[in-house]
Amino acid sequence: MEQTAMVMDIQRFSIHDGPGIRTTVFLKGCHMSCLWCHNPESQYAKPQLMFYEAQCIGCGRCVKKCIRYTFKKKTRPNTQNHVLYEPDLKICRDCEQMRSCAENCPSEALRLCGRTMTVQEVMTEIEKDVDCYIDGGGVTFSGGEPLLQSAFLKEILPKCAEKKISVCLDTTLEVMWEKIEPLLPYVSLFLVDVKILNPEKASVYQGICYKNMPKNLKRLSDLNIPVIIRVPLAKGINDTPEEIERRETLLKSLTNIIRIDSFYVSNHGASKYKALQKEMMWKASVADEKSDQLDIGGIK
Repeated sequence: MEQTAMVMDIQRFSIHDGPGIRTTVFLKGCHMSCLWCHNPESQYAKPQLMFYEAQCIGCGRCVKKCIRYTFKKKTRPNTQNHVLYEPDLKICRDCEQMRSCAENCPSEALRLCGRTMTVQEVMTEIEKDVDCYIDGGGVTFSGGEPLLQSAFLKEILPKCAEKKISVCLDTTLEVMWEKIEPLLPYVSLFLVDVKILNPEKASVYQGICYKNMPKNLKRLSDLNIPVIIRVPLAKGINDTPEEIERRETLLKSLTNIIRIDSFYVSNHGASKYKALQKEMMWKASVADEKSDQLDIGGIK
């Protein structure tokens, strides 16, 4: 039976997810819950509705379609008579009618995030851009955490290799090595997030502390598999001298690091939290929203 994946999005002409022009396949589901996550819709491993209030035209088609009676009539803020219909997304969660509700919305105020796709369906999308890959590009599997769907990757990566399509994995590496090892013959580059190494801080700000990532990084180094390290910096949390020292200790012994990128996290995902009817707990200031590179051991 052909493997399937829960796909959040497929983004074409990506230039920040590995070398060259790439197609990035975002797989849905993540075991981390970073407070600054700019793709909060990637965390839940199943399809979910999102509601973009500003796009609601108040037509009421959703109300007639809904089987859970979740929509409430409201007047748009700062208007006298502009009606909108707002769903309670907690009630909508896992409803079997979610897709038809989203498809029934003429203004795309209701959108369904996440769909099940087969290996062949994803390959068809990847191959549409094959002419763009000639100068070192390819496909990047990202997330969420793509390695949580390793059975799907185990089936699709050899097909990418057959088509001579370069593969990058954008991952936390926070899984058992057994999920990674079978994929190694087909992966040309790992993009690895290193976030918070202090266990107490990690539990608070990213939901879990690292257990597997350091060991997996060392194994990739021993095998001389190229890695780009990405360090999302949260002001006052992991840009401290203690965290910098922990990162240096972890990374200095590795011989396969191409470069280390660091960047301050931002509030760019705020509209998505609102569309999910969640609060974005991380509040970055404008001054924090800057990019940088971290120089460790002469590597940039």
